[in-house]
Amino acid sequence: MRPLPVKIFDENIVARSLNQHIVNGLIIFLSICAILYFGQQILIPIVLAILLSFLLSPLVRVLQKMKIPKSPAIVGVVLVAFALLFGVAAVVATTLTNLAGDLPQYESNLREKARSLKFATSGGNTIEKAANVLKDLQTELQKPDQASGISTLTVKPITVELRQTSFGPLDPVISVVSVLIHPMTQLGIVILMVVLILFNKEDLRNRLIRLIGTGDLNRTTQALDEAGLRLSKLFTAQILINASTGAFIGVALALIGIPGAILWGVLTAILRFVPYVGTLMSAVFPIIIAIAIGNGWTLALLTIGVVVIVEFVVGQVLEPLFFGKMTGLSPVAIVASAAFWAALWGPIGLILATPLTIGLLVIGRNIESLSFFEVLLGSEAVLAPDHAFYQRMLASDPIEAAELADDYVKAGRIEEYLVEVAIPGLMLANNDQLRGVLSTERQTTIASTFSEMLDEILADFDKDEDIAPPMLLVSAPGALNFAATLAFSGLLKFKNVPHTMMAQDAISPGKLVETDITNVEYLCLCYLTAPSEAKHKYLLRRVTMLARNAKTISVAWSVSSDNIQVQNPASAISILPKLNPAKSEVLTAVKTTSSEN
Repeated sequence: MRPLPVKIFDENIVARSLNQHIVNGLIIFLSICAILYFGQQILIPIVLAILLSFLLSPLVRVLQKMKIPKSPAIVGVVLVAFALLFGVAAVVATTLTNLAGDLPQYESNLREKARSLKFATSGGNTIEKAANVLKDLQTELQKPDQASGISTLTVKPITVELRQTSFGPLDPVISVVSVLIHPMTQLGIVILMVVLILFNKEDLRNRLIRLIGTGDLNRTTQALDEAGLRLSKLFTAQILINASTGAFIGVALALIGIPGAILWGVLTAILRFVPYVGTLMSAVFPIIIAIAIGNGWTLALLTIGVVVIVEFVVGQVLEPLFFGKMTGLSPVAIVASAAFWAALWGPIGLILATPLTIGLLVIGRNIESLSFFEVLLGSEAVLAPDHAFYQRMLASDPIEAAELADDYVKAGRIEEYLVEVAIPGLMLANNDQLRGVLSTERQTTIASTFSEMLDEILADFDKDEDIAPPMLLVSAPGALNFAATLAFSGLLKFKNVPHTMMAQDAISPGKLVETDITNVEYLCLCYLTAPSEAKHKYLLRRVTMLARNAKTISVAWSVSSDNIQVQNPASAISILPKLNPAKSEVLTAVKTTSSEN
């Protein structure tokens, strides 16, 4: 028989493969960034069209349910949407023009406020002196170099005459067209793309499914439909909340007498798409206007108060109420995406950052091949509780580990935490030990960190009892077994069972036991995983020699079905009162003492 080939594990090959994978990923990322940057003139209208199609699709579906044919429904919705957009733009343009005409009359008031601020601050003279120094320096630099003795040649300037091509009466029309031709072209592309996407939504979906893969059509189709529905709801809710916020601020500013209130309301609605700083950016201009037109500072303070109160109510009440955790974006992802899209596409990228990031997150949640978007952008925990526990143990961080257990502690589910989180985490450590990748020092660190964490979360269960603990916990040799013993001790504390523990590796071969255990009624030998029968008999003999009159129990968190000598902790706790009737009296005394305290 020919021998089977043996695969040799080469760390260098694995390292080179990983490095190559990282390089390939970096190249792909940089290529995508280059395409987004240099192709923004084409991509921005397409992205805007896709986002608008998500917003308008529900309206089209509503009209179709009302027995309106698809074509009239799409054309009608698009015409109404862009007519509304043009109307808002016209109102904003008119308001901006009127405001620009009124600003010069507020200039003297604004200068007086600035002058009063300068004299009210200690740094006013310093700033003025610094400005004078800069002016003197500029004057000196502009002087000709007379001290050097170098003669300056006088060069006669050449007269250049520039003549603009004249089109006669068409000059005003051509100048306006030259300014508007680019934005109107972009707008025309957006309108056309929206109509085409709405008309061909099903065909585009099928093509996207074909690109993703047809291995699981049912799952892919459901994922895309769910992604489209969720994006429509998210964008619609965000549009409505931002528009309502802008309308309320506009009305409030108009009532307190701020010029251009409609403009500031629209600006607030738009800039609220910018995370965290959008409302602050939109509030700068109305505050400056309030300072300029007010006789004192009352109007400016009222404007600040309106903006702060409205943003607090919307951000802390309305958005959590309507959104909940629907966005699911982490704060770091929001800020990073805003910086990323702003660097690529400028102000329009800053506004589109949050919708684009939400779209990527929803796609990552529903399409398995793109799940890395959910890991990078989502706010939900990406590590399972037991993995997070083990990672914190490895990092020797009992404080964060205790914080992760806080929900269990507050709900009184400590037993559930120990059984479903801590012990599975220790099992992960045991697997690493068996694979030879977890050193003895790291195992000791895990046991020590776990001990500190248990002291933190079980502080309320540690009581000073006058009764001698009738039960002694003895850990099998090894740091992970000692950690398992600590977990069993925590479970006993939670159950109000008095006990004590021997030191780590107290029964290791060749080590003398120094603890006095003559009065112990129960002696419990604890493991993380049940050992072999021979090893268990050896340890059991050593334990029995320590206290011949005590009843011995063997406990392991992972018990094999064929090992009847070792039982799980829950079974051991349940049989404790049955082994010694006096135990029930002890437990009753403990509970009575606790209630009296």
